[in-house]
Amino acid sequence: MTAHGGQESTLLALYNTIYHFGGIVVAPGYTDPLKFADGNPYGVSHVTGPANDAPLTPVEDAALTHLAQRVVTIAARLLPSH
Repeated sequence: MTAHGGQESTLLALYNTIYHFGGIVVAPGYTDPLKFADGNPYGVSHVTGPANDAPLTPVEDAALTHLAQRVVTIAARLLPSH
């Protein structure tokens, strides 16, 4: 499954809000081969709603795990050393 323009546009628009409030975006990029499977270097996305109530796929679940690990790794690098 690949992300489509609407999902990517939504993530990019959220980035602007995050920047505005001084946040740091940790996008997954293509930092792991699994990102070529889900096709979205901007983040992880999943469409839900009345017409689509499908659960997360194993590909989306793996992408979420990768992104969470990446966020924790980057956050640890930002901590001041004691």
